[in-house]
Amino acid sequence: ISIMEGVAEAYNNAENWTIRREILSVVATKINYQLLQSFIPGITIYRFSAARRHAFEFGVGMHIEPTPIVLQRYEDYQVEHFIDFILSPHICTDMPFGEQSLKLSNGTELFVPNTIRNLIPCRIVDQYYSYILENSPGFPPLGRTSLLTLLNVRKASTRHGLQGVNYFAANGGQAFDDLIQLVEELGLDIGSKRSIIDNLKRARMYLKSDYKVHVGKSSTVADHCANYTLSFSKDND
Repeated sequence: ISIMEGVAEAYNNAENWTIRREILSVVATKINYQLLQSFIPGITIYRFSAARRHAFEFGVGMHIEPTPIVLQRYEDYQVEHFIDFILSPHICTDMPFGEQSLKLSNGTELFVPNTIRNLIPCRIVDQYYSYILENSPGFPPLGRTSLLTLLNVRKASTRHGLQGVNYFAANGGQAFDDLIQLVEELGLDIGSKRSIIDNLKRARMYLKSDYKVHVGKSSTVADHCANYTLSFSKDND
């Protein structure tokens, strides 16, 4: 009885359940649940069973250091995959002037040129998911919020005007504007005019964004194959 009273006192003075379980494991395998209740009122069958399991798995009264749990919401390879994507030429363009300093954790300071993004952040994320779906279907990407956070951390200017950055794209955008203005001047009904203008806007957006992701050295779609971009179907060469 004196031993059980000492165990009960140690149990009640313990700071947390881990220590209490270790104390209970000293007697849990030697007495039944009803007898233990008479010394420690309110003890549950769950805690009694947990103490017995502790004795069988680790030993009677053995102290087990809790294993620290580190919550990591992402893997390094997932971040690297996304960074490689946003640094690709169809997302970022290096500016011919200006640079930023990047200080590493070991104190090393690197100087990198300023970059300008061709798309807004939400559009970049949409393209990234489309890119994975088409090229790496089994790859587990980060969540949308995490990707937007990475884009916010890695600061870059967003291109608002194409002048002086890409004259080919600027001329192409002007051509679409001219076509839209031409449609506005035609004597079409409102429904037809709106449909044509919407299609022109979607085509311009596709050429500025998704088309760059679809183009590759080999593709089953003729317009997406970079090796035969300027060739004709009837030209054997």
